[in-house]
Amino acid sequence: MAFLEDRAPLRSRMLRAAVICVLCFYLACFLFDLWLLGDVTFLSAVLRFGVMLPIAIALFFYINGRHPIERKENAAILVALLANISWCVILVSSSSPGVLTYYYSAATFQMAITIAAASPFRPALRASLFTFCLNYSAIWFLEGSSPGYVIQHLAVYMPTVIMTLFVSYQLEVEAMSSHLQMQENEALKRELSRQNKDLARLSVTDPLTRLANRRGTEMELARLRTEIPQEAKRVVLLVADVDHFKAYNDAYGHGAGDECLKRVARAMRRSLPVEAHLARHGGEEFLAIFAGADPDMAPALAESLRRAVRQLGIAHGFTGDRNKHVTISVGAACGAIETEGDFDRLLDIADRALYAAKGDGRNAWRVSMAEDAERVVA
Repeated sequence: MAFLEDRAPLRSRMLRAAVICVLCFYLACFLFDLWLLGDVTFLSAVLRFGVMLPIAIALFFYINGRHPIERKENAAILVALLANISWCVILVSSSSPGVLTYYYSAATFQMAITIAAASPFRPALRASLFTFCLNYSAIWFLEGSSPGYVIQHLAVYMPTVIMTLFVSYQLEVEAMSSHLQMQENEALKRELSRQNKDLARLSVTDPLTRLANRRGTEMELARLRTEIPQEAKRVVLLVADVDHFKAYNDAYGHGAGDECLKRVARAMRRSLPVEAHLARHGGEEFLAIFAGADPDMAPALAESLRRAVRQLGIAHGFTGDRNKHVTISVGAACGAIETEGDFDRLLDIADRALYAAKGDGRNAWRVSMAEDAERVVA
């Protein structure tokens, strides 16, 4: 049971403290034996110090060992029952008139078993019943015992039995309620953390294409500048735009247009290296950032994007030109993005390369190596 397992360390600490306290009290009762039961002091010394003390020491070492807490608690209850038996033997063996008064302290064994041992309620209940049967079997063998004395003893003992068992039960119920509340709180924390992560992910994700949005791109730029600034000095930036997308959307409907954008996004994502950042920049425009890349990689990346979309074979009968399928035009630029200004300049260069590719008939790409040096492949 998770409740008992989670409380195992606390139960072990409480059990150690209980064993020490009960043992000290049990040995101290030897002084009462000397005072009230002078005829059995030797027997008392043998049973208390010669028998129970070594057993209690062995129990303490057992409790400190790596054993299941249930076994430790059962061992402690067993030792408490042995101590009760030894005490009954001492009193039954005495002929002192004080034995009847002394026997009222039998209630202390009840408290030790049900409360001091700090065990779960059911084992404590079984041990309490055994203790009750033991004590009221031995009571008839006491010197001077009578039915009237037994009734008087029950009047004191039974409330102790009932109240200690009630307290033991209440303690377990309260501990279980506290455990359940703690588990619920932990579950709520985990759920809240998951929802926060989902919200954080959604805040940087385009809901249609599942690519990063503009905010996601800003976070990627910040990451590059802080975590790998050397790679931010050599970047290939690509801007891709779906050709004649407005005509496609108007002719086939917005549902078809959304599905087209999703397919285009998946195709471009598969065509790029996994470390490249791909985002929906707005509408039918996409942006890719490949950090730590040499400028001569730009043509291959741009062509990879163009080819991936063209190979989808999405029919588009309203292009107004020779291309009867959905295609993209790509503009690429190479440079640094170490600052916001660097990125804006590089993006502007890539945009102009994109418009140049569209001006050349679309389904093409253009790479701008610098503002005044461009290379075109249709």
